Amino acid sequence: MKKLLGVLGGLGPIASAEFLKTIYELNVAGLEQEMPACILYSDPKFPDRTAAIAGYSDEILINLLIEILEKLSQLGAEKIVIACTTIHYFLPRIPAQLSAKVISLIDLVIQEVFQSKKQHLMLSTPAARDAGIFQQHPEWSLVEQYIKFPDDEDQNVLHQFIYQIKQNCNLAPIAFYLEKLLFKYQVDSLIIGCTELHLVTKYLARSEFKGRQFAVVDPLITLAKNIHQLMDE
Repeated sequence: MKKLLGVLGGLGPIASAEFLKTIYELNVAGLEQEMPACILYSDPKFPDRTAAIAGYSDEILINLLIEILEKLSQLGAEKIVIACTTIHYFLPRIPAQLSAKVISLIDLVIQEVFQSKKQHLMLSTPAARDAGIFQQHPEWSLVEQYIKFPDDEDQNVLHQFIYQIKQNCNLAPIAFYLEKLLFKYQVDSLIIGCTELHLVTKYLARSEFKGRQFAVVDPLITLAKNIHQLMDE
């Protein structure tokens, strides 16, 4: 019997819906019955993750996170992906039997950077950066030399763009800005450390940027491409 992937979405809703589309775009089969089985539970009522990391509404967020992970498990999800990088900060505070089901986006990024051994620029929320979500990974020391972070000015601009993406904005200006960052920081690729930016990854693939040297490490793309392997781990 086919294994079921649960997707905890709604953080934001457009990005997680696009991720579900990505899974099927990258797993086209001769028969549609052979394509992956997924459940998207999209609930936008989660408190703001930046505020929660600062200590505001963190208990509300954690309780809601546990509740939805339990619901996905009850629906038969054997593995779960949380379509929000920043909320991974709270995974150590949920029951072990639930966290064990989560396919970590942080793990996927660290593994891909280590395998590439190229220079990357981390694009994340300020909260994810300040909380050290990537830096606290047990294998961070293996990839630290390959990852740069934007300066404060670029981090603030990026944060504004992330909130604009939530409102279904025009992605072209953001794509051009990210291209400038590639040259400014002299890196080989960009790390999509915020799932809202998955929409920009998809835009780059289908727009005037297609075919240009614009490499990204997007854990949602990595997960979609390797879904069958990850479901069996």
